[in-house]
Amino acid sequence: FGNWTPTAEFNIWVDAEAAKRVFDCGVPINVFGLDITHQVLANDDIINRFKAIDNQIAKFVVELLEFFKSTYKTHFNMDGGPIHDACTILYLLEPDLFTMQQTHIDIEHQSALTYGTMAVDLNNITNNEKNAYFATAVDVERVWILMEDILKSYSDDQ
Repeated sequence: FGNWTPTAEFNIWVDAEAAKRVFDCGVPINVFGLDITHQVLANDDIINRFKAIDNQIAKFVVELLEFFKSTYKTHFNMDGGPIHDACTILYLLEPDLFTMQQTHIDIEHQSALTYGTMAVDLNNITNNEKNAYFATAVDVERVWILMEDILKSYSDDQ
């Protein structure tokens, strides 16, 4: 599913031709789709946990999460804001937070109806060469614990 069209996520949709070239270039790619990032929602419980952390970085993160939560409630009727980009950084810090499946991903870049769609072949139907690792599961509570620990590690004296 998408967040910019019914089938396309914004980052792919804005330049599907470039995305296709990236997926076809042969370099290792890790992908965190909306089906994963929408599981990592900063809802009121998470925001309140972070509000209890007394430093400027945590306060700033809380402001961002409150903004995302409000925006996603307005536009998508979701009860929290997903932390799309943070999933990538959290994966780099602790890869075992995510279950990754090697698969083939192709990008639709010609159809007006489905432009920007990622065709993720998790069942190996096409038998195409695997070109990406696609996140299929996430340990949501461990994600929030790691983020909380990171925020607690900051001091306003630093």
